Amino acid sequence: MNAQTRAAQGSHNTARLFPNPKISLNAREIRRLRGLVPPPPPPIPKDWAPIDAQNDRVAAAKKTKKPYRYKRPKNLDEKGKYVLSETINCGAVRPISSVRFTPSGRHLALGSADAIGRFCQRKNGKWEVVLLFDEHEEGINDIQFSKDEHFAITCSDDKTVRLWDVRTGKQHRKFVGHQDYVFACSVHPTSTLFCSGSFDETIKLWDPRCPEAVREIKAHAEPITGVQFSPGDGSVIASGSYDGLTRLWDTASGSCLVTIYAEQAGLPAKQAPVSGLRYTPNGSYLLVSTHDTFMRLWRVDTQPVRASRFFEGCRSLRYNCNNGFHAPKNREGPVVVAGQEDGCLMIFDMNTGKLAHEVQAHRSPVLGMDNHPRNSMFVSCSMDKDNLARVWRYESHFSGREGDPDIRPPAPLVQAPDDFVVPPVRQSYAAPGAMDVG
Repeated sequence: MNAQTRAAQGSHNTARLFPNPKISLNAREIRRLRGLVPPPPPPIPKDWAPIDAQNDRVAAAKKTKKPYRYKRPKNLDEKGKYVLSETINCGAVRPISSVRFTPSGRHLALGSADAIGRFCQRKNGKWEVVLLFDEHEEGINDIQFSKDEHFAITCSDDKTVRLWDVRTGKQHRKFVGHQDYVFACSVHPTSTLFCSGSFDETIKLWDPRCPEAVREIKAHAEPITGVQFSPGDGSVIASGSYDGLTRLWDTASGSCLVTIYAEQAGLPAKQAPVSGLRYTPNGSYLLVSTHDTFMRLWRVDTQPVRASRFFEGCRSLRYNCNNGFHAPKNREGPVVVAGQEDGCLMIFDMNTGKLAHEVQAHRSPVLGMDNHPRNSMFVSCSMDKDNLARVWRYESHFSGREGDPDIRPPAPLVQAPDDFVVPPVRQSYAAPGAMDVG
């Protein structure tokens, strides 16, 4: 069992799903996390409604718990919706904690709390496991691929980072040096370097040919929850932490270039812990998620760094729910996909910052998501006891099939006074925009 799910399962070791340190725990909660007392039943969200409409007296007499159904909010995008494309059962015995497509999108990796990484390939119209990465001693928190797709990097609660040969499934090298859970990792665009962020508050840079770290950066005052090399040249490393800070580091020297405070965005943040971060594909913007119901999109290619967009209403105050980008081919522009603690996926329009879709994807906190690099779909995973990953695709109301250009229906024939028939005119929507929001 890994850091993603250990808090919910009642073990004494917790990392990815450990409640953020800004929230104090009483003695009973601490004993529960250590497995000494059974966990209390989860509270019922206010927006859940019982399916059975019978009165409470009949339900109490039967002494049975009513099933609950989530009231799905209205789809705010009139041009399309997100639908479930596929459910992936990889045989995991613990919840899936991380998901990652290869750069080409031909393969998919699933990291699980059972300490096994599963490498999947598309066969017979579905994703099937072809290789296992099974050398970790504890659960996997993150997984990344080299650009040539020959190697995979995994980090785990066993305080190690491991390099795998995806052609054979064998461990190529084990990297030891962190003193606490390794929470996140990132591969340099040239695949000659990779970094890892840990709960020991440090970032370590590694050369794949050397088992020892080539550089250690004492980056934050509290556990690190996200690291990523800048796309393109990889000259900058972005990091986020429970101390509420986001920092940009020079890859070559290890010096701090910029420190970003959430308060700089002009919203009351009070140093809300950073739960995750991700660069846009063009490297101009950095999406930072915090435990204050906000996500902030920072423009980091200019000086000074400034806030570009706000995404409000997120329900992620205790757990590190992963977020990312999605750019469907049959939609006008890109979106930001945000996992929530109630299992929902909140999907925001990136150009306007407004909520466009909300999908009840899972029943438990969403732990990870990743966008397919070529097709109009993404994959998500959660703490659900069914241990499944789900693939979602955008379905336009105006396209014949997924991936087609988004075309309006033809206009009706208009009869002119002189009996001349005006031919129908087709008007297409604007082409999908780039991730850069200007």
